[in-house]
Amino acid sequence: QYGSGDVRGHFSNDKVTLADDIEVTGQMFAEVENAGGLGVGYMLGKFDGILGLGFEGLALGGAATVFKNAIDQNMVAQQMFAFDLGDNSDGELTFGGYDDSKFTGEISWVSLSEPKYWQIDIENIQAGSFSTGVTNGIVDSGTSLITGPSAEIRKVAQSVGATANLLGQYTIDCALVPNLPDLEFHIDGKAWPVPGKDLVIQASGTCLFAMMGMDIPSGPQWILGDVFMRHYYTIFDYGGKRVGFATPN
Repeated sequence: QYGSGDVRGHFSNDKVTLADDIEVTGQMFAEVENAGGLGVGYMLGKFDGILGLGFEGLALGGAATVFKNAIDQNMVAQQMFAFDLGDNSDGELTFGGYDDSKFTGEISWVSLSEPKYWQIDIENIQAGSFSTGVTNGIVDSGTSLITGPSAEIRKVAQSVGATANLLGQYTIDCALVPNLPDLEFHIDGKAWPVPGKDLVIQASGTCLFAMMGMDIPSGPQWILGDVFMRHYYTIFDYGGKRVGFATPN
């Protein structure tokens, strides 16, 4: 089960190779025969599957994740992986540590509030006059946009002049983009802004507002997806149960 819906299939077992030399044996995985629950994003996407990098609490059928098996089989030097998401350029995913050539300054570490998703406490999310107060969210490379409770996203969209379409997404007049306020995530005493101009995805003359409503029962309130992660080198420390943010080069 994913945030967008359910999939159906059966379990299989095989060897999984990450990059060139991380060979994980005896990996249980799902062969999906009905991917309808993944929605139009999967149907139009150019990928063949999903490699989950959360914790075992999210896995079905008693399956260990690929990264957990890589740790148990001593295939990684450190119990970490890290993302450098390229902005119109190549990105990098590092398993077994992080690449200190990809960022400047210190790493800010934030402890997880729930080691299931990569979930953290958030003191406030602010954009112009909009403010959430204390909430929570997950850092997730598998989510393209920034998502939050539908009612909250509606308030943000209205405050900047974005309008909803039939798919539940928002579009905005491209002329308004230069004046969009920054979206600030206040985490562990520090503000992590996403510039207003980067809250819009421009394609074929349309400006898509890069925030979308998603209500997850008993789940996280907000998802800090690729729109957020593109601005910060992000380290996932499986062993330390924390995430690290740093300023990319």
